[in-house]
Amino acid sequence: MIFNNASASICRRSQLGWDFGKPASWFFFSFWLSLLSLIENLNAFQEWQVYDTGTDASLRGLVAIDDQVAWVCGSKGTVVRTSDGGTTWTKLSVTGLTGIGPAGIEFRSIHAWDAQRVVVATAGQPARIMKSIDGGSDWVCVYEHSSPEAFLNGLRLWDERTGLAFSDPVDGKMLILKTVNEGETWIPFDSQDLPPIEKGEAGFAASNSSLAVFTPRHAWIGLGGTQGGESRVYQTHDGGKSWAVHAVPPMVRNESSGIFSVAFQDAKHGIAVGGNYRLDSDASSNIAITDDGGLSWRYTSTSRPRGFRSSIVFAKAPSGFLWWGHQSIWITCGPSGCDWSPDGQAWHALSDIGFHALTLSSQGSVWASGSQGQIARMRPTIARND
Repeated sequence: MIFNNASASICRRSQLGWDFGKPASWFFFSFWLSLLSLIENLNAFQEWQVYDTGTDASLRGLVAIDDQVAWVCGSKGTVVRTSDGGTTWTKLSVTGLTGIGPAGIEFRSIHAWDAQRVVVATAGQPARIMKSIDGGSDWVCVYEHSSPEAFLNGLRLWDERTGLAFSDPVDGKMLILKTVNEGETWIPFDSQDLPPIEKGEAGFAASNSSLAVFTPRHAWIGLGGTQGGESRVYQTHDGGKSWAVHAVPPMVRNESSGIFSVAFQDAKHGIAVGGNYRLDSDASSNIAITDDGGLSWRYTSTSRPRGFRSSIVFAKAPSGFLWWGHQSIWITCGPSGCDWSPDGQAWHALSDIGFHALTLSSQGSVWASGSQGQIARMRPTIARND
């Protein structure tokens, strides 16, 4: 705040007892204003803004178009949408899923282009991808797999037209799908062109983020499984024309453990998180870092997130904003709470509020979804120049 001389003389004796005409008084007054502003900004960062969605479903699929429009899906056949930044939520009925009631449907993967166009995928049977182009009023089935082994774990798009989805293995072979027409059709890759799957290896559909994509055509699929040993990551750098698989030694796997989420800040630097979902507070084997695009993975050098984590995002603040004094940070969440890191190495407690999934909006805020219909949002703070 800037005062001219006239303003200073008028405020010479305030109710606070400050003499604004004296340099010392100005110094202490400015100091306290800056300190209060700093505390306010830190508190704003540390607090999630929680919204009432009107549902008690477990929400695991989440996509935010911007700070106004977001879509979420979850258990009990739930799909909800906000068009006013979370103030109100519209619950939508997904029609066309014959043979099973809404209470038995799990939607865990979702992608939306805007407030009208969206695709959601079931986890379990029936294994289907459904699409709406009218805001969720009408739905059509754009993909279906009849095998009881089919279990869709993740769905992501690189751009308006092209993306991937993947399932647990079917007949002992990896099942990866590709769309090139805005999700109108989904074509499986020939399993002969994919690296062999190991016995018991599978994905986790906890947050629609065990599949990560990065432009122009990079993708990574994190796996776990019942066989034991090291978790692995499937990887492509050419849109699926070729695939490789790499071990992730820091993260062990079993029927309840492995990689639950993968995120990249660029084509080389990424982080995988997970652990054992049956042990919420167990921080062992819950994170791995790559600096070479997923070819090799290593332990963090300083500290870890505080327990099992099901989702991670790389959050870059828009120009003029900061995440706790940083232009970009990593945020990860799980049922036991959330953590953040400026570099992926040193992790700090963010909150004890637990969530299943995280996503970023185009305007830089982070959205989160969890149990009992819980949805929240966190924004970066304005960078101060004084």
